Amino acid sequence: MSLKIIRKSVLAAAAGALILAGGVWAGRIAAGPLDGGRHVSVERMFNRIADRLDLSESQRDQVKAVLREHKDTIVSQIQAVRRARQDLRQAVSASPFDENAIRGKASGLAQVEGDCAVLHAQIRAEILPILNDEQKQKLETFHDRMHGTGDRLAASLNEFLSRSGSDQ
Repeated sequence: MSLKIIRKSVLAAAAGALILAGGVWAGRIAAGPLDGGRHVSVERMFNRIADRLDLSESQRDQVKAVLREHKDTIVSQIQAVRRARQDLRQAVSASPFDENAIRGKASGLAQVEGDCAVLHAQIRAEILPILNDEQKQKLETFHDRMHGTGDRLAASLNEFLSRSGSDQ
C-alpha cells in the first residue's frame, strides 16, 4: 500500500471521527443543559439574584408579584421547551438518520423558544420599573456576562479542535 493511500485513509478516519464527535456535540447542545441530578430551586436562584442586585424586601415582593401573575404561562412554557427538546433529542438519536425530521423538530423548538423570548421580554418590561438605576446596571452586567458564555464555548471548542493530536 502506498504512503498516499495510507494518508488518505488516516485523514478519512480522522474526518469521520470529527463528524461523529460533532454530531454528538450538536445533539448534546440541542438536548439542553444537564442538571446533574441536582434539585433545581427557583427560590434559591431568585434569592441569589435578588441579593446580587441588592433588592429591598419591598422590591422582592413586587418582583414576586409580577412573576406570580405570569406563573401559569411560565410553567407551561418551561414544559413546552422541555417537550420540544426531548422531541429534537429523539430525532437526532433516531436511526436511520432523517434530516427532515430533525429540522422539523428544531423548527418546533425554535417556535417554542421564540414564545419564551416574548414572555421574557414582557416580564422584564414589568420588572425594570421596580429597579433603581444601579440595580438596572447590575442586571445588564449580569446579562452581558451570561451572553458571553456562548462565545467562550465556541472559542474553547475551536482551540480544542485546532490542536494537533500530540498537544492533547
